[in-house]
Amino acid sequence: MFGFRTAAGEGSVTKQLCSYLRQEIESGALAPGLQLPPTRRAASDLGIARNIVIEVYEQLTAEGYLTSRAGSGTFVAEGIETRKAMKIDPMPSSASTARPESVPKKPKLIDFDGGLPDLSHFPRRLWSKYVREITDSAAEDIFSYGNIQGLPALREVIAGYLYRVKGMACSMDQIVITSGTSEGILLLASTLSDRFHTVYTEEPTIGFVGDIFQRLNYTLHPVEVDHQGMQIHRIEHNFPAGLIVLTPSHQYPTGSILSIQRRQMAIALAEKAGHYIIEDDYDSEFRHKGGPVPPLQLLAPSKVIYAGTFSKTLSPALRIGFLVVPPELIEPVIRTKTELNLTTSGIMQSALARFILDGHFDRHIHKMRAIYKRKRVYIAEQCRRLFGDRVELLGDEAGMHVQLHFKQDAYGPIDWHNMEWLGVRLSSFEDYAVLKGRSPGKVVLGYGNLTEREIAEGLRRIQQFTESWRRI
Repeated sequence: MFGFRTAAGEGSVTKQLCSYLRQEIESGALAPGLQLPPTRRAASDLGIARNIVIEVYEQLTAEGYLTSRAGSGTFVAEGIETRKAMKIDPMPSSASTARPESVPKKPKLIDFDGGLPDLSHFPRRLWSKYVREITDSAAEDIFSYGNIQGLPALREVIAGYLYRVKGMACSMDQIVITSGTSEGILLLASTLSDRFHTVYTEEPTIGFVGDIFQRLNYTLHPVEVDHQGMQIHRIEHNFPAGLIVLTPSHQYPTGSILSIQRRQMAIALAEKAGHYIIEDDYDSEFRHKGGPVPPLQLLAPSKVIYAGTFSKTLSPALRIGFLVVPPELIEPVIRTKTELNLTTSGIMQSALARFILDGHFDRHIHKMRAIYKRKRVYIAEQCRRLFGDRVELLGDEAGMHVQLHFKQDAYGPIDWHNMEWLGVRLSSFEDYAVLKGRSPGKVVLGYGNLTEREIAEGLRRIQQFTESWRRI
């Protein structure tokens, strides 16, 4: 099919076929509107299982490369800009917004926090073994402030992980270790404040992003999000150059994926108008249907600053995140980090480097992906049982949260702040919105750190609460 051949040592057949079709579509070899062969015929032509072809078609449909028409088939999507592949010259290598705790109430509080992973599965014994060994035997400088850019050993294994898992070719010299994503955003906002005064944020989005930029006197420009991510076309070419903050692989809180058309539009806009894009990739490892969505950074490494974190994959208590910074920004970023004296524990960095190097991180991700997928399926089943068609589950099947939309023709305007009286804490879209009143009936349910029993009880209490708002 279209000249595709598998190659030994290049990853799974699914990954190879996805990558091949993306390249063919982006190069223009597969034209917009072209109908792809039915999955059964494609599988026969390629000599592979039909399930692989189905998975590839679903993955590329989710990313916006393909469209599916009921009764007609699968087609190459319209609106994808064709461009020549960019050659990346790798640099040479060298040596959730916290909410205030409320007074505990009875019954026991069930907190649908969208930012917490399943803490019960944190590998305590294994982690403590690494920390103990480092504390007992590492050189004395492990107890000092350490390298301001981050432990070289950790930066090296992160660079290897990014290339192996996400296809990102970057040098360890481009990586800056931070104490989580929020510190990374603060560092970038401070570094670039003499160059930019405007930031374009998703609407709605996590609260600390806007708070940080506003504290540094940036003008906040919220851009609305729909089922394909940020509506990039709303940023006009004559708008001031600035920073565009995106969660393209799994937008928070809507759960949408930034389509390939909008990704290309964002890159073209950044290149033409002088913007930089900050890509917050907080949980792309946990996609439950298909493979992880490729980072936006791959399309334009010189215009995208990639922010990663171990808060969702392992634990927020580690306080370790990282930035992948374009080469021309490395020096000012490190200078700012030095001036602000922002450092991260050398012991934690060293333990994490060994944890990743010994393969435990990959195994943990694999295990947790299955656990979160099971929880998401369970929450969907319980919602159908309790609410029927009066509630929609929206967003991509990924991560540790779902978007619930309580339909307005079935419910009135619900005041979600009163939920805590029934022992449930959740966030409405209004909690993440600058532009209020545009998302009635929409809430975020995080299920990462809840058991299935807690999920069921929490949903039962939500059903009890919403019944008083239901239009009979």
